Amino acid sequence: MTALDAHIYAVILAGGSGTRFWPKSRHLEPKQLCRIGSNDATMLVQTLERLDHLIPPERRLIVTHQDQMETTRRQAEGRCAHFLAEPAAKNTAHALALAALEISRMAPAEGPRPIMISVHADALIKNHEAFTQAVNRMIQTATAEKLTLLGITPEYPETGYGYIEKGQGLRPEAPVYQVNSFREKPDRATAESYIKTGRFLWNSGIFAWRIDTILDELESFLPQSLHSLRQLLEGYGVGSFNEVPRNELARTYNELPSIAIDNGVLEKSQRVAVVEADIGWKDVGSWDALDQCFPTDEKGNLFYGDVIAIDSEGITVDSDTKIVACIGVKDLVVVVSKGAVLVCPKSRAQDVKKIVEELKARGRNDLV
Repeated sequence: MTALDAHIYAVILAGGSGTRFWPKSRHLEPKQLCRIGSNDATMLVQTLERLDHLIPPERRLIVTHQDQMETTRRQAEGRCAHFLAEPAAKNTAHALALAALEISRMAPAEGPRPIMISVHADALIKNHEAFTQAVNRMIQTATAEKLTLLGITPEYPETGYGYIEKGQGLRPEAPVYQVNSFREKPDRATAESYIKTGRFLWNSGIFAWRIDTILDELESFLPQSLHSLRQLLEGYGVGSFNEVPRNELARTYNELPSIAIDNGVLEKSQRVAVVEADIGWKDVGSWDALDQCFPTDEKGNLFYGDVIAIDSEGITVDSDTKIVACIGVKDLVVVVSKGAVLVCPKSRAQDVKKIVEELKARGRNDLV
C-alpha cells in the first residue's frame, strides 16, 4: 500500500457509549476501547492499524468524549498525534465540524487544499486492500468538491443499517455515483426490495471531503453551529480547540443541537457522491451481531475467554475472568466482564441498553 499525499488527513470518530455491549462496554471504556471480536487488539487500535501505510500519525486526529480521553490517548500512543475532546455527545455533525475547523488551521497554507477522510473506530473491515482502493477513489471524488460516502455492496437484506440510493454514474471507469436519496433502517420486506433493485448500498458512515467543501455545506445547513465554533477560535485568537478554555468550549457545545451529519447536511446537500465497494465491512452493533462478523465453530458457537460448552449451539460467550460452562443451551449471549454477568437470548440482544437504563434509574452508576 502506498501512503496518501501530504494534504490528506484522517479523522477517527471514537466517542459514543456502546450501551449494547454492556457489561464489557462502559461509559469510561465504550466498545471502541474494548476487545470486541478479538483477543488481541481493541477496535480503536485495529482502526488505527488499518490506516498504517496510508496516513501517518502526524496527520491523524481522534475526536472522542472528554471522559474517554485518557484511555483513548493511552491506546492510541504512537499511532495518532492529534486529539480533540468533546465536552458532550452531540452526534456526528458537530464532531466532524470540530475536526474540519481543526484541520483547516493545522494544514499548511500553501499547496493542495486539505482533504479529510472520516472513519468510525468501532467498525469491522476485513478486506484492507479493497478498503485502500476505495479510499483512493473517495479522495479523487472529493477533490471535485463532492461530499463523498463509502457505500457497501449489500450481502443480504439487513434491517439494522441505513441505505444509500445510487443515482447517475459520475465516473465511467469506476463505481462512483451521485446520491439520489438516503433511506433509514428498513423493515425486512423493504430491505429485500432494495436488494432486488441493485440500486441501494449500505451506508458505512465513512466519508471523504475537502475541508473547504464541508465547511461551505455546514455554513449552508448548520450556520449557527459553525458560527459558534468558529467564534471560539477567533475570539480567543487560537489555532486549536485544545487552546480554548474548557469551560467556554463546554458552554458553547452544550448549546448546540444534537444532530447527525447525515440529517444535518448530507440529506440536504446537492454535492453528495458515493463510492461503491465490497471491503468486508460490518457495523458491529450488538452482541448478537458477532457471529455474523467472525468465524464460529461447527455448531455456530463463538467463544472469547475461558469457555466450556457441551451440547450447546448458536451461543456467544465472552468472559474476561471466570470460566463459563454451558450445557444444553441454544442461541444465548453470555458475557462476564468487570464484575457483572449478562445472560440473554440472542433475539433480545438489542435490548441490552435497557439494562443500562435500569442501572442508571437505580443509581448504580458504578456499573455503567
